[in-house]
Amino acid sequence: MEMGFCPRRGDFIFAANSGVNPSASEPLPTAGPLRRRRRVGWFRFGAVLVGVLPLVLIEVVLRCLEVARPGVDPLAGIGGQQPVFERVFERYRTARTKENFFGPQEFPVRKATNVFRIFALGGSTVYGHPYLNETAFPKWLELELAARAPGRKIEAINCGGISYASYRLSFVLHEVLRYEPDLIVLAMGHNEFLEDRTYHSIKARSPARRWVEARAASLLTVQWLRQMGEIGQADSARGGETERSAGREVDPRLDHSRAGYASYRRDEAWRERVIHQFDETFRTMLVECRAAGVPVIVTLLGSNLRDCPPFKSEHRSGLTLEQDDRWQRCFDEATQVDHQNDLATALARYREAEAIDTRHALLAYRIARALDRLGQTAEARDYYLRAKDEDVCPLRMIDSIARAQRRIVEEYQVPLVDAQGLLEERSPGRLPGSDWYLDHVHPTIGGHQRIARALAAKVEELNLLPALRSESDEQRRLGREQHLASLPAAYFTNGRRRVDWLENWARRHKLHAETLPREAFGFLRQGMRLFELGEVEQARASFALALQTDAATAPMLAAHVRELVEQGRLQPEALAQLPALDGFRRAVGK
Repeated sequence: MEMGFCPRRGDFIFAANSGVNPSASEPLPTAGPLRRRRRVGWFRFGAVLVGVLPLVLIEVVLRCLEVARPGVDPLAGIGGQQPVFERVFERYRTARTKENFFGPQEFPVRKATNVFRIFALGGSTVYGHPYLNETAFPKWLELELAARAPGRKIEAINCGGISYASYRLSFVLHEVLRYEPDLIVLAMGHNEFLEDRTYHSIKARSPARRWVEARAASLLTVQWLRQMGEIGQADSARGGETERSAGREVDPRLDHSRAGYASYRRDEAWRERVIHQFDETFRTMLVECRAAGVPVIVTLLGSNLRDCPPFKSEHRSGLTLEQDDRWQRCFDEATQVDHQNDLATALARYREAEAIDTRHALLAYRIARALDRLGQTAEARDYYLRAKDEDVCPLRMIDSIARAQRRIVEEYQVPLVDAQGLLEERSPGRLPGSDWYLDHVHPTIGGHQRIARALAAKVEELNLLPALRSESDEQRRLGREQHLASLPAAYFTNGRRRVDWLENWARRHKLHAETLPREAFGFLRQGMRLFELGEVEQARASFALALQTDAATAPMLAAHVRELVEQGRLQPEALAQLPALDGFRRAVGK
């Protein structure tokens, strides 16, 4: 007899040893080799389990301690979008990996019952640039609501990310919705064209690779290791004081000294893709807030029209050499007579150049300035807006994105604070310049206060904080004055330094001549900006030039003094000195 194993029955059988193989081929395997193969398989499985077990334990510990949280940006690659806040005991604080982009903020993990928690999301305007959060509109909103809501603690957490576009802010929103917000404020749109968002290598990934990377990025172990690596890189890069660092996630094109401006070319298809992505992202953010049951207020930001020439201009496509030469002759002739204040002749020459090419941004700005100085502010506004929208390097929100916000807000019935219109209404001819903006997009401290007051009014209108008491103008002024007095002496000096850095980064020195004042109101606006930046002597000189050039600027100067008093920047005694106006200059010298 011969013993064999029957795979179908799963046991051993006996057959007569007739010399014939039962399988009609090879001999049946014996039990010994099978058992050995099984033991080898179990040994290999155990070895793999032992190797993986520590990683599983680390993942469990990280999830229990909430040391790291996943935040994946599919446009930045695996784990490219790290959380803004990290947990330190019982408080959330701005993560070290985000310190180059977000100001220091912190708040309790467990929200008390009397707390009204606001998260303000946006770019450097929300951040408070060129200053810090202490004079940005989220802080002024917090102070005003705290003064009007006794018994309630107001927490306004500033999530303004320098150079952050909407698609990056969408991940910030996804994160902060987990922190029990009572209100989300969205103020974005200026940074949409700051990065080169093509990402061909990422978009070309296979579905299998995208799935694997997405699963890996969801592991807190992967996130923790990335955070440790980025902290090490940030520490090694901190050898000297820097105003900003491009970092791994945000890579502004202007940070590349050689190819920054050169990388911006007229590209209508790319522009349309960016606008489309903003539309989709904005809708998604509003839907996410609605799904979470969190109220949202959208703040539409504005920009400097009067005193900000376009960053880069290009001719329209299809211009012949002859047309190019003729355009340049007209432009040069207009420039010469423009400098001689022959505005009518200059405008005529500019119009001849415009007949050849209507797409040149700097030409539109020159025409706007000439019309503005001639008092034709309505037509000047059209050309200022055209200069902004034709800018090949659009660092100010273009009109298409502003219109998209208005359209979507109306479609979703979301409350809107029109900060753009708010500051335009307070500007002569609805043309804001250095009177309300310190550079191309960042409002003055008074501008931030105006935005905060409009937001507080919207909070009251929506009854988000019931039983808000009224606050007199004097109480508001005293509160602002006390807050500003609490800031360190170097606060405003550092702001001026950041403005200088920003203008160097944006190569504004190349267009310095375009912004030089040539009329009384221009000298007045220049003085307002200089005073805002703490340049008191230079501000005094600009105000004197404005008054000497045209005494009609005196009421504008008086109105600005009242505004400064209301902001908490000057003492009320300055108002009594208004009739003399030289007394105002003494007040500025304080």
